[in-house]
Amino acid sequence: MIVWYWSVKGGVGTSVVAAATAVRLAADDREATLVDLTGDQPALLGMIAGSVPSEPGIGDWVAAGDGVAADAIGRLLEDVAPGLRLLRWGTQPGAEVLNEGRRRLVLALEMLARMGPVVVDAGLDPFELRSELAEPHRPVCVLRACYLALTRAQQVSGPYDRVVLVEEPGRALRTRDVASAVGASNVERVAWDPRVARSVDAGTIVSMLPPPLRRFELPT
Repeated sequence: MIVWYWSVKGGVGTSVVAAATAVRLAADDREATLVDLTGDQPALLGMIAGSVPSEPGIGDWVAAGDGVAADAIGRLLEDVAPGLRLLRWGTQPGAEVLNEGRRRLVLALEMLARMGPVVVDAGLDPFELRSELAEPHRPVCVLRACYLALTRAQQVSGPYDRVVLVEEPGRALRTRDVASAVGASNVERVAWDPRVARSVDAGTIVSMLPPPLRRFELPT
């Protein structure tokens, strides 16, 4: 299984939802791998993150082309917690390498999926790489009930059948409005909660997952 988290707008919580999914899968003895295509996961998980990335990752493996053995991807995995591995973005300066190396990326994800579920933090997914993956994979769009986000979603191709909705207090739009706007058949709700922000700031999301991130139904 490959769960591909993406969004149409930055700042909605895609990276946090992806990290929480990987943590929960690992807690269920699923041997999960979290693949970071945005560069945010090391800091989010409370790992040391310097101002200049120095550790190689998926971006470097894709950029190396066919000159690097396929199984070398396994040597880039880092143990974050029991059952949870991280494949960080690496040292590449931009995501354009993924567009040029789409075939390599798909190959890497399919190899990792043989070891257990793979959770991908794809961010804005600017090259619509979600469309390259064969089954079984689960593209899941993370949204907030924000008029600007929904307007953007109507301009960006999906699929939107699976959506995680981060519910903020005071919003006029409801779950049914989001589902109707993007044509979602499955909307999982995650309540906005200041404990999530505090957990991310403290780097404790792995060791102490906040309650709102423990409750939403995981993609299957």
